[in-house]
Amino acid sequence: MPEFPEATTISSQIKNYFNLTKNQPNLNHPQITLKKINIYKDSIIKNPELVNELINKNLEDVSNYGKIIYFKFNGNYWILFHLALTGALLIKEFLSPDKLNYFEKYKIIEFIFNINNEQEKILFFSAKRLFEKVIFTKDENPLKKYGPPFNRLKTIDFINILSKIKKPIKIALMDQSLIAGIGNIYAIESLFCAKISPLRKSSEITVQEYYKLYNCLKEILKESIKQRGSTISDYVDALGQEGNYQNLHKIYNKTKCPDCNSKIKRIKIEDRITYYCPTCQK
Repeated sequence: MPEFPEATTISSQIKNYFNLTKNQPNLNHPQITLKKINIYKDSIIKNPELVNELINKNLEDVSNYGKIIYFKFNGNYWILFHLALTGALLIKEFLSPDKLNYFEKYKIIEFIFNINNEQEKILFFSAKRLFEKVIFTKDENPLKKYGPPFNRLKTIDFINILSKIKKPIKIALMDQSLIAGIGNIYAIESLFCAKISPLRKSSEITVQEYYKLYNCLKEILKESIKQRGSTISDYVDALGQEGNYQNLHKIYNKTKCPDCNSKIKRIKIEDRITYYCPTCQK
């Protein structure tokens, strides 16, 4: 947590805030220059020696690759954000005084951007439990170790990737080297939607079941993005607001199956908490 919907929500809000236009990267948006970086806690910052090189670089894109939010600058410089359990990437001017005071207590790093050499805009990253990461890198493709994000996969690609794996389907879905962006919550919800047991091996799931699972994931992720993600404990979007999709969860953290009223099982699969209905999910 956060997963693809939450990372998409945050990156889209920041992209809109900077008026970055995806289809016209060099037109109709201002010159956005990174003027200053203030580091308050350096324990979760990787490659801090690149910080000075990033100063005065122009921001070309803000987006996400699966769960990872990234800033891309000219010269193949990037900043990657792993939000993990308590990370928050926030636009300072949209926070209420109370929320600003709260999140600034856990502030890790602050970015000051200059727009067209006139307007100043401030973003900062906070993390309460310090499991998060902020990574500075210079690379043509810093995301190459991850599998393709789910939103770029066709059904046949999805099946080809997972049908070769002999691990439980829930673990395969969450393996970021196979498919980027799916974490615990949306794996649980999509497997319930598709009526597939999380304990079954990926290699044993039928093509018809994979089609159902793909469509379930697609619709669940789409709706979660519409609801600005799920807030279980600490997640907030770039405006400091909680998501709403937790109100639509069917089985995650529930006790009774909404379809058959059976008791939901809560188990661990490779140290990850899993909820499923043993009656409905086979």
